[in-house]
Amino acid sequence: MSEAMSRPSRILAEIRSARRRVEKKIRETSIIIVLLGAGGRGLRQRRVLKSRLASMGMVALIPEDDFPGEVAPSLVEEALLSKGDVELVFINVESWGTATEFTQFHGNRRIAPKLRVLVEHVHHPLYGGSASYLTDVYMTHLAVFGHVYAVGGSRGNVFPTVREVVVKLAERYRVCKALGFIR
Repeated sequence: MSEAMSRPSRILAEIRSARRRVEKKIRETSIIIVLLGAGGRGLRQRRVLKSRLASMGMVALIPEDDFPGEVAPSLVEEALLSKGDVELVFINVESWGTATEFTQFHGNRRIAPKLRVLVEHVHHPLYGGSASYLTDVYMTHLAVFGHVYAVGGSRGNVFPTVREVVVKLAERYRVCKALGFIR
């Protein structure tokens, strides 16, 4: 009888040990994320988000703070986002500048798969009613890469906030990387 009792105990101990190894691997796995968006209030929000991601063990970069200022942003951003080290690029399209960045990066085969495009739900190609050229490009990006997310402007909205989307997706990506689902 004692042998039968020890077998379940050993199995449980092995499961607990495996769980600790997985949790440790996830904690030790880091990803590099770039946060793109508008200046002003948008920049302040990205800085708060950068701090949140850092507290979760991720490296978040904001071009205005972390990229060389003496080089033209349109050149340095494309060069750095094309690097293999950068794994996710969240772009909150909330101004003409970020719309321009999105269309530039959407056409770059090294950057486009990394893009996680955040758009107000009214401009989302599936949920909104906009028939603009930009919404059409969102639809193409969604069809090809599958990463266009509708966001709401405030709490209480049916759609999640930018922060909620970025934190959830970044954390899941990190877990998938730690567990070997992403190379």
